[in-house]
Amino acid sequence: MLIRALIVLITFSFFSCGQDEIFDNYKTIPNQWDKDSLIVFEVDLKSSSYNTFINVRTDQSYRFNNLFLIVTVQDSVKTIMKDTLEYKMANSNGKLLGKKFLNTFQNKLVHKESAKFESGKYLFTIQHAMRKINQINGLKLLDGIINIGYRIEKEK
Repeated sequence: MLIRALIVLITFSFFSCGQDEIFDNYKTIPNQWDKDSLIVFEVDLKSSSYNTFINVRTDQSYRFNNLFLIVTVQDSVKTIMKDTLEYKMANSNGKLLGKKFLNTFQNKLVHKESAKFESGKYLFTIQHAMRKINQINGLKLLDGIINIGYRIEKEK
């Protein structure tokens, strides 16, 4: 009886968590994230409004308080939007933020709220734009990023 109740609970939570999820995918960053390495997600969307998120998994070797990303959204014809975004990744004491699981930190970062899309295929491209203080050139290799994900949820 207990096992049956547990199975029902797990099944219910599985289906209830992702009802608004349209797309949720991750790409693994091997070793270090090169500034010229683009993380690309291809998504077919229906005409609607969506909330979009960038999911970042880091480990203890991530040594910055923030994360700068360049995010580009393209349809089949042109670039629709290109944003340079800054996200807080650690508090003032250097403690990493996010949900901790073992040695990994998970962050769900808002990209766009109530973004309107027409039906079609879209490319979401993400690259890091990190640099050290007082340096003009960007940081070539970024340590501590394990995965980059992109999530699209139907606006409620």
